[in-house]
Amino acid sequence: MKKTAIAFLLLSLVAGLGAAGRTFTIAAGAGVLLPIDADFKDLYGGAVFCPELKLSYEIMPRFCVWLAGSSASAKGVLPELGDEIKASQTFLSLGAGWETKRWSRLQADIGAAFLMANSREKAMGASPSRWAPGLDARAGLRYFVKDAVFVGLNLGFAGAWTSVDTGESDKDIIIGGMKLGASVGFRF
Repeated sequence: MKKTAIAFLLLSLVAGLGAAGRTFTIAAGAGVLLPIDADFKDLYGGAVFCPELKLSYEIMPRFCVWLAGSSASAKGVLPELGDEIKASQTFLSLGAGWETKRWSRLQADIGAAFLMANSREKAMGASPSRWAPGLDARAGLRYFVKDAVFVGLNLGFAGAWTSVDTGESDKDIIIGGMKLGASVGFRF
C-alpha cells in the first residue's frame, strides 16, 4: 500500500512539474564505485556495483536542481578469523547542475551536491552504522536517442569523512569514492 501511494505521489509530482512548463528528468543507472578508503578496499575489493536513481528539475534555462540516491554492497572475509563480513554504503544527494545546449544529439552536464552518506558493516555479530555529510560532484555526457529519451555516461566523486568507534579508539574513515556509470533517462 505504501509503495502504491509513493508511486502515485511521484507520478502526480512529475505531471504537475511538467504542466508548469519546466523540464523534469528521471534517469536510472548503474555503475561502479571505486572506494577511496584503503581499509574498505582491502576487505571488499577495489570496485563495487552501484545502482542509482536521479531526478532533476529545470529551475531556469540550462540550470537544474537534482536529487539522487544510490547504494553499494559488498562481501568480504576477515583475514585473521576467516569470518564473512558484509558492508553497504548509501548515498543521498541534493544539489544543483548546469547543462550545455544540445549539439545535435549530444549534451554535457556538470553538478555538485550536498551528500548524506551512510556506511553499515556486519561483522562478528555487530553491525555499526554511521551517517555523515559530504560532497557529490559529477560530470556527464548524454546522447539523445529520441527527443525525450537519452543514454548517458558519467564520472564523479561522492565522499563523506567521519570516524567510527572501533572499541579501542575512534578510526577515521571515508565513505564513497570515484563513481563511473551509465544511465537511461527520460525528459518530460
